[in-house]
Amino acid sequence: MSEGQRLRRQHHQASIPAALAHSRYGVVVRPPHYHWDGERFESDRLISVDRSSIGSLPGAMEVVVEEDFVGVVAGSLALAIDAAKQLKVEWQSVHQPTNSAPDSIKSTSLKFSAVKTSPQSQASMRQQYGWPSRMHWGNSPGWVIADYRQHQLDIWGETVTPLALKHDLSRLTALPVNQIELYCLDQTHVSRQATGLGRHCGDDAAVDAALMSKAVGAPVAVWLDARYAKDKEALGQAQRMTLEADLASSGEITRYHYQQASIIGEVAAVGLWLSGKAAITELRAEASATEASDNSNDAAPFSPYVFRDQYLAARSQSNSLSSDSTVVDIQQAFARESFLDEVARDSEQDPIALRLRHLDDARGIALIESVAKRAEWTLPLSPLSPTSAPNSAPQDLLRGRGFAYSQLPSRDQREAPGVRSAWIADVVVNRITGEVQLTRLVVGQDTGPDVDTARLQQTLQTRVLGEARPLLGQSPAFDEWGDGRNVLVPVASGAGELATRGYQPATQRVPSSFNQPATDVLTGAELSPGVAVIANALFDATGIRFRQPPFTAKRVRQALQEPTVESTGRPAKLQRPAKRRWLAAAALTTVAGTVAIAWPWKGAVVPIARPAANLYSADTIERGRLVAAAGDCAACHTADNGVANVGGRSFETPFGTLYSTNITPDEVTGIGQWSYAAFERAMRHGISRDGSHLYPAFPYTAFAKTSDTDLQALYAYLMSQPAMSSDKTVNDLAFPFSVRALMAGWNTLYHDPTPFQPDPMQSELYNRGAYLAEGLGHCSACHSPRNAMGAEKSGKNYFAGAFVDGWEAPPLNALSRAPVAWSETSLYDYLRHGESALHGVASGPMAPVVAGLAELPEYDVRAIAHYVATQMQAPTDDSEIAVARAEQRVAGATLSAPGLEAGERLFDGACAACHVATGVPTFSSASTSLALNTNIHSDHPDNVIQSILSGVHADHVPGTGSMPGFSDSFSNTQVADLAMYLRARFAPDKAPWQQLEQRSADLRQPHQNNTHSTP
Repeated sequence: MSEGQRLRRQHHQASIPAALAHSRYGVVVRPPHYHWDGERFESDRLISVDRSSIGSLPGAMEVVVEEDFVGVVAGSLALAIDAAKQLKVEWQSVHQPTNSAPDSIKSTSLKFSAVKTSPQSQASMRQQYGWPSRMHWGNSPGWVIADYRQHQLDIWGETVTPLALKHDLSRLTALPVNQIELYCLDQTHVSRQATGLGRHCGDDAAVDAALMSKAVGAPVAVWLDARYAKDKEALGQAQRMTLEADLASSGEITRYHYQQASIIGEVAAVGLWLSGKAAITELRAEASATEASDNSNDAAPFSPYVFRDQYLAARSQSNSLSSDSTVVDIQQAFARESFLDEVARDSEQDPIALRLRHLDDARGIALIESVAKRAEWTLPLSPLSPTSAPNSAPQDLLRGRGFAYSQLPSRDQREAPGVRSAWIADVVVNRITGEVQLTRLVVGQDTGPDVDTARLQQTLQTRVLGEARPLLGQSPAFDEWGDGRNVLVPVASGAGELATRGYQPATQRVPSSFNQPATDVLTGAELSPGVAVIANALFDATGIRFRQPPFTAKRVRQALQEPTVESTGRPAKLQRPAKRRWLAAAALTTVAGTVAIAWPWKGAVVPIARPAANLYSADTIERGRLVAAAGDCAACHTADNGVANVGGRSFETPFGTLYSTNITPDEVTGIGQWSYAAFERAMRHGISRDGSHLYPAFPYTAFAKTSDTDLQALYAYLMSQPAMSSDKTVNDLAFPFSVRALMAGWNTLYHDPTPFQPDPMQSELYNRGAYLAEGLGHCSACHSPRNAMGAEKSGKNYFAGAFVDGWEAPPLNALSRAPVAWSETSLYDYLRHGESALHGVASGPMAPVVAGLAELPEYDVRAIAHYVATQMQAPTDDSEIAVARAEQRVAGATLSAPGLEAGERLFDGACAACHVATGVPTFSSASTSLALNTNIHSDHPDNVIQSILSGVHADHVPGTGSMPGFSDSFSNTQVADLAMYLRARFAPDKAPWQQLEQRSADLRQPHQNNTHSTP
């Protein structure tokens, strides 16, 4: 390990209580299918666990099985992860459910139905709202630790619903709740009151850790990260609220019915269900009086408004969970205030005026009028009206304003003592990315301390719209950027640290304020209107009604792209074709589509003037910059010593020489006259704006997998860059490859323009890595061999290695020839930092790739490493056996190879000073022995010869010197002698390379046509 790596790892330490420094580490194995359907929990049933299947792994491990719960406990997290992957578990499948995730409630707007229900009623409306079982997987990655003893259970970690977690743990362990303590990782007690908008998967991780700790009789640490998002999706919906209203011609609501599916909108932790411990039992008598009083505050439905005919009900559940009333109040306020906003919008009434009409509470009326005056409330404009925003504002931003009101009932359900709270919020929505920004918040409440609105907005921005994003943030998704931006991962062990080698965090983790007992700006604020006010503002901005949180960027973006929703937010009228014609139309469409794809002459897309500078917002452009970095655009579209993205770089192919084009927004020689439609066609279908076909050396075959949002962001970024003119370059291709129209047939045979589809059986981390590696990163363009027509081979040849521009791109699958097997940790180090302690530095064509990856969020690089490691069947971390094998290889390479004196003299004179450890400090010592270099162990000498001729320039790795090239100093004979010596000394178990002198001569050529495509 280099000194730079060592310093980085020492700087970023994952904190853990010192008393638990010797914890063991647990990883759970969930059933393939499990879900909560709103009434009951169902999952695949455990048939058997083959404990012998992990017998080949080093170290002590225990498999914990309790009914359908399976977990692995080991001495390190990496070992536990590998054991969980390798453990053979047999399940009996159950019927796979339909999706009950938050997205299952349609995000569209419905008009009143013209149905008369009484002489006084002119229209009626019925709508349903939902609340998720888990608002998100967690606030940030981190440890969750459980220490179970005979009469006590201590938990360290994150929770925002401590009462619900305690009752889950009580049922799991049969301990009374007053013998269960919850701590933050800094050893402070977790606040007893709910501090969030709903449960997250930190509770599920805590139950997992507690169950395993009880089974093994020792503290167990579980790593909470985006992998727990699977629990969030499986648990689906916790609460369902149905509202109905009749409206008179005067606009008055004559009938109002509210039905809540259950009094308590919470679902127990997954581990509790799987272990069979979720059956509700009576609370033990030992429970403290304070806890019991908290239970009594479980609120029945309540409304501050008065209607002629009002009905409020919640179906009681004998096995209901205990809950903090704060979450229940937020759920009820969300459904009620969203519904009233829908009634007002669809009946063309002012949302505030409608509420005042049905409020007979003088204090509440005065509060609403005061807040409306302070906010300068006016009837919201049409959401997509061009007058709703300044002309100078970016055109990809939508603006909206929402209102919500609540009044908490007193304990005896009388209104007068309750806290009244009125909120008005302004939001900005990026129509491309789906990101939502809270720009203004006006809050008023009639009792309690004064609310610091500015600080409240700042706090909500961090907690609701910031990186933790429990409400309007990013749910893990394959095309979201920066999920887990502050990714924290386990690191090398030290005094008082977790013993997990090889993991490190991206940034120093700031302890989450969600668990802190200290008072903050939210202490005095009544939060019930918080979700509804943003939902209503979102509708005002987008014309789309979101009837279940969280309002993630993914959901907002997908709803904006829904083809059946018009710009006004009303459902489009769909024309249904005649039944007798549909079959013929479908057949004709299929044939026409096939012909269109294969037709060699495509029409030109009409040129446009270069887009205005203010067309896209800074957020969209920044996202596009990340897309460009992941796609390594500048590496291919920049000539040596040239201007970025101006093109002119040559590419040698078996068919001739190609040159990259100018992708700056120059209107003559670049893409300045390209509309987004033309750009999207080139990226997905390989067809230029003028209708000519592009060659797949431009990897549109991979870029086609990119999501629409990322393509739009990339287009915005490129159009925002300086326009630079360039000289036109002419490709030098042999006939018939110079005929571009022939690419139409090639595309028909070999190109699939379908965007990336995530694998539902894989984790979010895997799908994110697959999206980046298969699409934007176009890894297979270099690392997969090609057939005689230049198309990538698939199947067992995927990632099997290939040659590009005289360099070997080594296999990234099980065919890897690395002398020490790669691990996921080593791959991450190599991709993120440009070097791996057991494999060396990234050089040659990989150097600019690593430099580009340095621009990406930490999570994204780790996702790529995870995906590649899966293809290689690599372990999570470098095992002790792998390290010992590496040390053995290094020790065996200290002796010179006999009979190769010419190569030895060259090595001693030009290489030994840096590549042989002498004990004398130097500024240019190589950090990794050549005995561990994959290139020297390859079946082909190309990369070794290229490195000798051109040198190794690792400017992307701080603290690492560069190796000079010897093309001007060594003859082909000397290069061959040196390469032969290197092979014999540092890879003595490999056969000697042949024809080295001729290969050196070939690689010296400035335009070497490489005629073989597979190693």
